[in-house]
Amino acid sequence: MKIIIPPASLFEQIAGRQKRADGQHYRLMTYVVQQPVIDGLLLYNTLTCSLVLLSPDEAADLTAQRELIDRWFLVPEAHDDRKLSQQVRQMAVLLEPASKAINTYVILPTTGCNARCFYCYEQGTRPVTMTAETASKVVRYIVAHRGGEQVWCTWFGGEPLVNAKVIDQICTELREQGVPFRSEMISNGYLFDADMVKRAKELWQLQWVQITLDGAAQTYNRVKDYVYRDVNAFERVLQNIGLLIAAGIRVKTRLNVGKHNIVEMAELVELLHQRFGADEHLTVTPRALFEEEDNAELFAQLMQLEQQIAACGSHFKGRLPKSIRVNRCMAEVDGSRVVIAPDGHLGKCHQYIDREFFGQIDSEERNDAILRKFKERRADIDACTTCFNYPQCIRLVMCKKDINCTSVKQQERLHETMEGMKDEYERYLNNENHYPDSITV
Repeated sequence: MKIIIPPASLFEQIAGRQKRADGQHYRLMTYVVQQPVIDGLLLYNTLTCSLVLLSPDEAADLTAQRELIDRWFLVPEAHDDRKLSQQVRQMAVLLEPASKAINTYVILPTTGCNARCFYCYEQGTRPVTMTAETASKVVRYIVAHRGGEQVWCTWFGGEPLVNAKVIDQICTELREQGVPFRSEMISNGYLFDADMVKRAKELWQLQWVQITLDGAAQTYNRVKDYVYRDVNAFERVLQNIGLLIAAGIRVKTRLNVGKHNIVEMAELVELLHQRFGADEHLTVTPRALFEEEDNAELFAQLMQLEQQIAACGSHFKGRLPKSIRVNRCMAEVDGSRVVIAPDGHLGKCHQYIDREFFGQIDSEERNDAILRKFKERRADIDACTTCFNYPQCIRLVMCKKDINCTSVKQQERLHETMEGMKDEYERYLNNENHYPDSITV
């Protein structure tokens, strides 16, 4: 057996190795996912966060592998997996080092947008644009709260490029203050040009930008419904994708897939491949437009699309969780991450851009009631008992993505995990993981 990724250090600190019991019948833990590969069988445990490879002979008789018992891949038949997961998470929360530094910021230069997508969750939000005065306050807030650490900024909106001058200002002032930073962006990509891409690379320190495509040209132009009288906004955005990847800025192209456009998405993937090839700076990821849909047919079509993208060499290579998850996201953590609205209000989640604020950038006062709301968790449901992803799943009352847990969502998570296992193994074969415990046992 080869250890591709060792167990999370915090898990080993809490649970250690499992003690073997004579005469006990063992089974795979609920949280173990299997993925066949050409060299044997990969096993990943979502509780221990360990990935191992079994040879074909070892995989032929799993329960005979004593090392799998030691490492919690096999547990006694009557073992309460969910109880252990809960106990480990409770202990992990106590042992997790606390930090009051805030080094991750989601900054909205504006809530205005140059597109009018029919599905936008921000419809009806009053457009607010950040002023130069507020931008300077943002910089002062970052300097005062970063704790000497490097800062990550996510430019969000609205469409952040509608107010690109504020991005210029914030980045310039951060440099003047000697603050090391990197940034990323969620954008429709329309407003980029050669000069702006140069500023994004050099001034904004932009590492990647996510750009959504809603279909081929005709569908894209209709769905985006830009405010401009552009004969082909689709072509303009493709040109801008080319400018970004040529500058060494990664572009994560998200394909919003629904019943209305799934048929033409294969055509779009082929077009992107013909245009950009298998460029290392471009990834293409299909996602269901309406995540609440429990649509098995659409899921099957998405899987076919992913296979096509992988064949083109443009699929996003996944990462497996390598530590015990104690929070759903940074919205649940008191420090670490803050959303800054255009008027200087402070929030915890970019899904709430006009409400549920806990403070202001020019005040240290905090609304603790709002902060507590973002920590409130949903109760377990029956499906939690048998769900492989339970140790990595934390459902929050305030999270709009956690309202429903459908069978299709569970299939998607399983698929993503299995793809991540293959990607991590590929990195291991290419000596990219560099884990000191990647050994044969």
